[in-house]
Formats: sequence, structure tokens, C-alpha cells
Amino acid sequence: MTEAGSATIESLSGDRPSRRPLEIFAAIFVAAGLIYSFHLGANAFGASEAYSAWAAAKPGIGAIVRTPVLHDPGKQVFYYVVLHYYTQIFGLSEISLRSMSVIFSLMTLALVFALGCEMFDESTALAAAAMWAFNPFAVVFAHAARMYPMLIAIALAHLLTLLRVRSRPGIMGGIGCGILGAAMPYTHMAGLMILGAEAAILLRDLARGRRDTIAWMAIIVAGALFVPYLPYAIRQSQQMIYGHWLDYLGPPYNYPLAVKVAAGLVAALVTLWLVFGRTVERDGDEPIRFLVAWIALPALAFIVGSVILHPMFNPRYFAPGIAASSLLIAGLIGAWSVKWRNLLAAGFALACLIMLPFARSKPQPWRDFAGQVTAGGASDPVFFESGFVSNGNTANVPNGGFPFGYYSVPFNYYFKGANPRIAIPGFDAAAARLTIEERVSAAGGGWLVSWKDRDEVKPELPDANRFRVVETYRQPHLAIYRITPAVK
Repeated sequence: MTEAGSATIESLSGDRPSRRPLEIFAAIFVAAGLIYSFHLGANAFGASEAYSAWAAAKPGIGAIVRTPVLHDPGKQVFYYVVLHYYTQIFGLSEISLRSMSVIFSLMTLALVFALGCEMFDESTALAAAAMWAFNPFAVVFAHAARMYPMLIAIALAHLLTLLRVRSRPGIMGGIGCGILGAAMPYTHMAGLMILGAEAAILLRDLARGRRDTIAWMAIIVAGALFVPYLPYAIRQSQQMIYGHWLDYLGPPYNYPLAVKVAAGLVAALVTLWLVFGRTVERDGDEPIRFLVAWIALPALAFIVGSVILHPMFNPRYFAPGIAASSLLIAGLIGAWSVKWRNLLAAGFALACLIMLPFARSKPQPWRDFAGQVTAGGASDPVFFESGFVSNGNTANVPNGGFPFGYYSVPFNYYFKGANPRIAIPGFDAAAARLTIEERVSAAGGGWLVSWKDRDEVKPELPDANRFRVVETYRQPHLAIYRITPAVK
């Protein structure tokens, strides 16, 4: 064989993708699927998961749309609609509802690998997938019947299509990218932050003479498709800011004006550097800067918002960025040393596997509590505080949040008895106490489910001289009390 022929064969062989990374990824994928599916129905639903079940059980899309608008601000309709049709087939059990999260979590793992191949190479993609597959965040998201696995999968799919239309423009690809972009804020309003970060990245391209016409079209399509829901989103934002609901925003930190201004300036400077800073990568597509901006800008918005407005920094809200961080870490370390990247990926995955048995979420009380109420008697009322779940000096602020009581939803999922469910005003302790005393006296016993801490709930509790109050359960932002008339 001639040297030219041998060189041609070697070249063709080198261009052919290696099967080994794909085989290793397939093994990781199967192992992740087993871990994500393990004990899905072991723990009772938490309150947020019960809201997912409640929304999915609604009779139609109109009722589903009203659920986040009225009762679950910030969580948008797309997840609930998809879950509704999914449960029409598989039912409303814990395993059924959580299994959809497993599916989206496995999709996320495949997308991490695909993004790694698109932005770097197969080896980097494999390292990123190994770091994400068994990450405690990935496992927790997979085991919860919430919209976060869906948000992560949609966000990464949108990122992948955006990268492709950025480098290989096509009208159909741009339309698909725009639809996925709109699906993000329809799943969770944090998706708007991601769209903003992507617009900043495309602005950098424009400043460097790169038009990205189809990519801009995708962002515009995403925004246009979300416009019809914008009035509802604005209303929800107002509820979140002024309702002081713990799951979204707490009471303001009241930082000095100078601190707020400084935080805003730092955020502006970081954004300007990411958009207009000089190029430091050899790759003209700047995958590292792209990932840094895609991950950091939404997180920075939450941090600055926490300083200027109210606390809103929660890892769940930038979950797509956490998943994408595995790509960033693999890409950064791989640019320095392939050997250390591979060692880090393997070591991190092993460490996560070792920690998994110790990272299980705390069991929720609702299944056991339903049994206790059944044993206590069918006439005993169960009291739930209405209003937004809040703490500190906002606990007594009148508001129209959750008129039926926030914790009545998980209780009703597990309890089907005839016991009266009574909403008491969480922001009016005197009225709540009066109602509890009257109803418990008439029934001979009752239960109070509260989101307040011990000091805040004391004014609601009945007179200790006439009633016996026993705290049967407590965890942060949830307490259960058994109340009975005192024996004379």
C-alpha cells in the first residue's frame, strides 16, 4: 500500500466518531435511570408536589391556567398542562407524577452530552455528563413532581438549537428554537432571565460583526409567543413582590442605598465585560464565554434582585445553569489538562454516588397525619391558615393568598374523610384563635396545621387553661398541633 493510500485510510478512520464515549455514556444513562427511578413512591408528597397533583387533576386547560395565576405565582402553565395529559394515561399516584420528572431528567442528561459534543468534543461531553448524572441536584429534581426537570430539559434543548442556528442558520431550526424559547417562561418565569442572557450573547456577536439573523429571529419568536401570557405574568410578579410569600420572596433585607447601588454597578460591569470584553478564546464561537454568560447572568439577576428588592436567590430558579455548569467545568479543565478533566469527572461522579444514601430528602408528614386524623374522629375539624406563607414581620400582613389554606392541598391528597377543613386567617391571630376555640369546644377535638414558627403561632393557640395543645410535628415552616378541651 502506498503512503498516500495509508494516510487516506488513517484520515478517514480519524474522522469517524469513536464508539467508546457513546458506550460509556450509554452505561451512565442506564445507571442514572435506575437511580432516578429508585423509591419514587416511598415518601409522601411535599406541599409543592401536591399542588402539581392538584393542578394536573383539574378538568381542563382553562382550570389549569387559573391555578398558577391565582394560587401558584411564578410557576407557569406548561408543566401543569403536560402533567395533566400524562396523568390521564398513568394516573395521579406519587410514582406516576414523579416518573414524568424522571423522563425529563434523563432527557437533560442526553442534552448535556449533546451540548458537549456541539460545543467541545465527545470526551468533554462524556466528562460533563458523568458530572451531572449523579449530582445530588439532578437526583433531587428527578425525584420531585415539580416543573424543574422540565424547565432544565427545555432550556438545554433551546440552548442546543440556538447554538446550531447560530452556526448553521436555517428557518425551520429558528422557528423550533423560538418555540422552545417560549416554552421556558411558560414553564417557569425564570426562563425570561435565560432569554435575556441569550440576547446579551447575541448582542456580543453583533458588536463583533456577526449578524446571527436566524438566532435573533428565534429570540423574537420566543418573546412574541409569550406576549399573550404577559398580563398574567405581570400580575403574578406583583403578587410575588407584595405578597412576601416565603417560597418566592421574603421580607426585604433593607440594605443601605449605597450597597444597592454598588450591587447594581457590579452587575452592570460584569454584564458589560461579558458582552463587550476582549476575546480570550481561540475558538471563534467562544463556547466558554457563551456558557459563563448563559449561567451567570440569570444568577446575577437573582442576586442583585435579592439585594435591591426582596430575597429571591434559590438554586431551583436557575436549575438550568446548574446543569450547564458541568459543561463549563469540563470545558475549562479540559482546555488545561485532558487527564485532570477525566480524573475530576470520574472522581466527582464517584463522590456523588457515595453521598447519595445520605442526601435523601426529609420524609413529609401528610400520609401519617391523614392516619392520625382518621384515628382522632370524623367530627374533629382541621384548621389551615389562609394567606401567603410568610414569616417575621410580614406574617400578619392582610392578603388574599391561598384562601383555602396553603397546606390543605397536600392534606386533601392523602385524606378523604369527612372531617371539616376550616380556613382561618393566618394574618389575624385573634380571629383565628376565636374560631379554633369555638369549633374545638363543639367537636371535642381538632387539629391546627400552621406555617408559622412557635413564637408567631402562639397568639393563635387557644387558652391553655381551657384547652390542651400538643405539638405533634415540626419542621421549618410547618407545624401540626393536636387541640382538645382540657379535662377538668
